[in-house]
Amino acid sequence: MCHRFQAKLRLKALVEEFALTQQETLPFPTGDRFPGSDVVAIHLDPDQERQLKLLNWGLLPRWWKPSAKFHSPQSFQRMTFNSRSETIHEKPSFRDAFKQRRALIPVTAFYEGGHFFGLKDHELFALAGLWESWQLGEDKLETCTVVTTAANPLVEQYHPRKRMPVILTGEESYSRWLDPDVKERGQLEDLFVPFDEQLMTCVAESDTVA
Repeated sequence: MCHRFQAKLRLKALVEEFALTQQETLPFPTGDRFPGSDVVAIHLDPDQERQLKLLNWGLLPRWWKPSAKFHSPQSFQRMTFNSRSETIHEKPSFRDAFKQRRALIPVTAFYEGGHFFGLKDHELFALAGLWESWQLGEDKLETCTVVTTAANPLVEQYHPRKRMPVILTGEESYSRWLDPDVKERGQLEDLFVPFDEQLMTCVAESDTVA
């Protein structure tokens, strides 16, 4: 699972990397991001323009209602901060968002097993995400999940379940992931391949502490 990442974001870098038309900044969250915290994401607005949006990490599907098992949104979100790329097209919690509401989650590193993982040639890159807008009465939440895949040989050394987030880089990958005309998982199959470990960095958390 992916349960922590870093997003040291600047608007200029986001505009350049992700071809944003938006020039207004958001109150970018500071510090590491964890499930339940707000994260910056990129989605397509109704005019098919890329826009920044703050989302709460842990997806809440539109159909969710309180129950004896999940009495609050947060209790359900603890189960949905990650979604497996192998099943996002069929799981009830994720399938509608996969078809209609995919997002890019800009990061500078993600964390597993006491180590931060980044990319050698990209200070800024994206994790594949899905997002949803939920409302019940006056309560409203906009939420997201990070899509995961099998870990590559580097990450699997530090992840007991041998998983890692789906990493996207470059305009072609960004455009394909956000393309609203793409509805079938098979059309995006190649994006779910574990990222090449030769292109990644791995730094122990203890080495980042001054």
